[in-house]
Amino acid sequence: MNLRQIQYFAVLAEELHFRRAAERLAITQAPLSVAIQSLERELGTMLFRRTQRRVELTEMGMAFRRHATEILERINFGVSDMKELVAGNAGRLRVGFTSAAPLLTFFPNMIASFCLRYPKVQVTLHDLPSASQITALQAHEIDVGIMRGTGQGQVADVAYTRLFRDKLIVVMRNDNPLAAKPELSLADLRDEKFLFYPPRAGIGIGDLLRELCAKRGFTPNVVQEVIDTSALVCLAATGMGIAVVPSELQCIHVPNTVFRTLSDEDMVTDVWLVARAGEPSPLIAAFNTIVKGALTAWKKDDAQSQFASTVGPDPVTPVAVEAS
Repeated sequence: MNLRQIQYFAVLAEELHFRRAAERLAITQAPLSVAIQSLERELGTMLFRRTQRRVELTEMGMAFRRHATEILERINFGVSDMKELVAGNAGRLRVGFTSAAPLLTFFPNMIASFCLRYPKVQVTLHDLPSASQITALQAHEIDVGIMRGTGQGQVADVAYTRLFRDKLIVVMRNDNPLAAKPELSLADLRDEKFLFYPPRAGIGIGDLLRELCAKRGFTPNVVQEVIDTSALVCLAATGMGIAVVPSELQCIHVPNTVFRTLSDEDMVTDVWLVARAGEPSPLIAAFNTIVKGALTAWKKDDAQSQFASTVGPDPVTPVAVEAS
């Protein structure tokens, strides 16, 4: 039994007329008759009752028609589903993100826009440090990621697209003597107690800060380690120490805390969109398009200028999207 026999049977079961069925199938009556006879021999039963005047389905023919209809519907659904998958309109997309990413204005807008544009795609979000996102990509545990880094140490099997450059700022309790200054440098923090990221957590900002402090000849005095970036703001309110965080975290309003800009030109991180290199996934291509659109809208948002005025000049600088 093959699909063509089932298709021939289904059309004849509708038409109950060999000539009309053959015309619908764009064949002659002879191959249609041969296909039906072969099908009946294989099933061991008559499917049609034939007379000179009419063609009727037998009881077995009516039973088989239900199966044939179901088979053809499944095949049509499968073909349609595959076309949706190939076009990037269906399937599953697993997105990695760092803990501070949801605080970026463009991030929730990006996810919402994608889900609205591709409602048949199952989107799952995975909270992962930057280094862990690379490992998860290589292990096919996520499909794309939003991570931070300086652009150094990129791996060959991952495609990196820089989305924007973000200034780092410092958060502290408002009674800290340094809070009296409108702007600080990293060197000004030399004698402070730090709330910091665990050294082996794979958090890009933590690795960068250790390098920048060493460049200025000191090792930060870490009194508390925290993985969740946003929790650093809350802990700063206790007065235990200060924390250097991405600029978007200033949207977290915690009583008795203040944010101050850092004047050092190298106190910046890049936010990257990462995916497996060379993977021809239409879903990932669609996601890239949505990301670029969300970034464009973000740059035009008036709220961004208000955001900048609270901490100083240009804390978050979207840049031209560039792949590497």
